[in-house]
Amino acid sequence: MFKANKKSPLLFSPFSVTSSLKWESRIRSLVSNSLNQVLPIALKERSNGEELAVTALVSGDIEKLKAMKNVGGGGDDDNGVFQVLDLHVHIGSYIPPVFGIEESGAHLALVGHGRDFADAKYSDWVRLRKPLEKLRPPSVTELLLSNDGDRILEGCITNFFVICQRDKSEAEGKYLDDYNNVNSVEVQTAPISDGVLPGVIRQLVIEVCHSKGIPVCEVAPSWEEHRLWEEAFVTNSLRVLQHVETIKVPQPWESLDSKSFEGISWIEKKFQ
Repeated sequence: MFKANKKSPLLFSPFSVTSSLKWESRIRSLVSNSLNQVLPIALKERSNGEELAVTALVSGDIEKLKAMKNVGGGGDDDNGVFQVLDLHVHIGSYIPPVFGIEESGAHLALVGHGRDFADAKYSDWVRLRKPLEKLRPPSVTELLLSNDGDRILEGCITNFFVICQRDKSEAEGKYLDDYNNVNSVEVQTAPISDGVLPGVIRQLVIEVCHSKGIPVCEVAPSWEEHRLWEEAFVTNSLRVLQHVETIKVPQPWESLDSKSFEGISWIEKKFQ
């Protein structure tokens, strides 16, 4: 949230790297102190089979924050952090879906353009994505983002992956039944440079694929090549990894100017 970034006016770009690290340290301390107070209560009330979903929201007066140059130096600014920052921690119960079961798969729909500030989680994204909810078809569990209607970047709250056959000859059946040949397919996901959130689980998936010799291509999956997609899945820290059952894409892309999903014609891809 406080990482220096020239492209992100919501962040603290005037801060040096050293100052940013000091801020990160203080914020981590604030969050940890709050968690230490409430986590024992949540653990005591947790039922069998439940996990805990923790959300921390940090907000504050940006002008006062910019004026505090000596955070982490042991002076008055360290104590002043508590005066200008508000921290809200929410802990809720969560039962993760079982991977691979049909009823627990994700249903996706492509409905909007990519976010402007994808390299940091910030609360205003909840407000900015609200208009997209009007375009959500029934039963869809996650909304996908694209800037051109073809290259799929990510979901509103997830990273998006496809397992794609590697060329047209494979689409004609060369590798359709040869799942033991990992070189017949590759894992595709949009690169960070395209403006997607650098999710923790996203990075873990990429690292695991590399360690297992599974080809990974950091390129935004192209809807024009969806016939080559064998599987798809989404990731985030809560769902971890969830397989995709269906993807809906508007036809044409410009029909997203409609005020509701009812005025849009959809093409659907189903995964077996």
